[in-house]
Amino acid sequence: MKMKKLLASMLIMIMSISLLVACGTKDNSDNGSNDNNSNTGTNTGVENPYPGTNGENEITVNIQSEPPELFSVVSTDATSFTVFRHVLENLVMLDENDRVIEGVAKDWTISDDGLVYTFELREGMKWSNGEPVTAHDFVFAWKALLTPEFAAEYANFGYVFKNGAAYNRGEASADELGFKALNDYTLEVTLENPTAYFLEMLSFGVFAPVNEKAYNQFGEAYGTDADKMVYNGAFVMESWEHENKIVLAKNPDYFNADKIEVEKIHMVMINEANAAMNAFKTGEVDVISINGEQREMMKGENYPIHNYDDGSSWYFEFNLNDEYLKNANLRKAITYAVDKQIFADAILRNDSKPATSYTPPAITNIDPLFQVQVGELVPTVDVEKAKEYYALALEELGVDSVNLTMLADDSDAAVLNAAFVQEQLRVNLGIELKVENMPFKSRLERMTNKDFQIVMAGWGPDYNDPMTFLDVWESTNGNNHTSYANPEYDELLDKARKELDTAKRTQYLIDAERMLMEDMPIGPLYWRVRDYIVSGKIESGVIRSAFQDMNYRFVKLAK
Repeated sequence: MKMKKLLASMLIMIMSISLLVACGTKDNSDNGSNDNNSNTGTNTGVENPYPGTNGENEITVNIQSEPPELFSVVSTDATSFTVFRHVLENLVMLDENDRVIEGVAKDWTISDDGLVYTFELREGMKWSNGEPVTAHDFVFAWKALLTPEFAAEYANFGYVFKNGAAYNRGEASADELGFKALNDYTLEVTLENPTAYFLEMLSFGVFAPVNEKAYNQFGEAYGTDADKMVYNGAFVMESWEHENKIVLAKNPDYFNADKIEVEKIHMVMINEANAAMNAFKTGEVDVISINGEQREMMKGENYPIHNYDDGSSWYFEFNLNDEYLKNANLRKAITYAVDKQIFADAILRNDSKPATSYTPPAITNIDPLFQVQVGELVPTVDVEKAKEYYALALEELGVDSVNLTMLADDSDAAVLNAAFVQEQLRVNLGIELKVENMPFKSRLERMTNKDFQIVMAGWGPDYNDPMTFLDVWESTNGNNHTSYANPEYDELLDKARKELDTAKRTQYLIDAERMLMEDMPIGPLYWRVRDYIVSGKIESGVIRSAFQDMNYRFVKLAK
């Protein structure tokens, strides 16, 4: 579809939805299921019109994009972590309800002061190269995470360990790091500060073990192909056809192999929604995500639709080093000028919510809900205020107009999302925004190199605490592509890490969120809810949640 036709269709939808929103007649009915944490298939006892793929004891799922790399120490994207969840076993993992369960660790103890964790590891676990899985694999991986030469964007995760930050800055030796192998199967971990969510953190991909022998064998090529890494999880990677498909095969050496029913998982990379739907309907794929238009189509067929709050917050990411976007009033003008409610209703067309702050409601570990305590910090739209901010920005910058370019992915959904923003800024502020659509991997590279003005980006939670969102924008965080650096913001997060009183800690985090929205290095857009459909081949066991974007390890097939 050409862009002019796309914009014309989009504007018609926007006008229609605007009338509905104004009259308060939005239809919230849903003919499908509404699963916040889905652990289901579609076998209802009725003949399914989409029975799924033909292969026996195997499934095909759409992961949409190519993983940029598969070295857990340096990976940052959800697609890579989806693959890791199937091929790597951490000390602990998450069950279908996102609760911590045993992984490589079969047991652990915690000291009374909450600082020292002692993990007892399973004996007999093997890497795919035949090496035993030991405590030394975790020590090697975590040291690499904190070693500056690896330039891990998630290095700050290792700051949870005693002297982690100091080691990363070159101020402490490896011997002073807060983790050590007492023997092959006992790992002792000492934290910098008591951290209530530490076990949840350990389930995240960057804390996966790495076999040192294999890493030394492959060097910088580690994680670039199926035969250039090793596995200790429920599956091993059989093949990786770049930009097309990854094939996982059941790992016979996995300690819980008798619970794994599926012999193979084919992970295909279809980033065009209509192509994915066609593949689903013709029996080539068993699980796909669907967009708003497809949701309505499948509801019309009375086909079960599953959805879940994936916990992600989506926003404009501004480059504060840019000659224009260094101006806070310009950043606010752009954010306030986009109608987030119409965006959710007319473009996303699902249960996603306009973001009125940054940290989403999927973070539930604080009561009352953190997002509720923070309050509405950003309006869903305020065109008049946006114009005021824009006028101030032009005056402060000493220009009559600004030239802006926004990066976005090249999927059809991303193209449509960016086109909406483009039109909103043109109509509401008179800004002619240029959009550069590109493959996911290329966008990440541009962001990492800070080669952008604005990016349409998102962040999903790595564990259930506001810190997983707020620490992204610390001045030292490798994922902070905006170059935002506010010492007061950093200090608030540092206080929150050390504070043991829950109420005081929560207030530090609330203050940090409010400061972030005042400085606005990012402009919130929406909190995402995702819809997907499952073929009749799958009985149950599809896990999709805020903390496990895709988990197919324990899928059960229909008999």
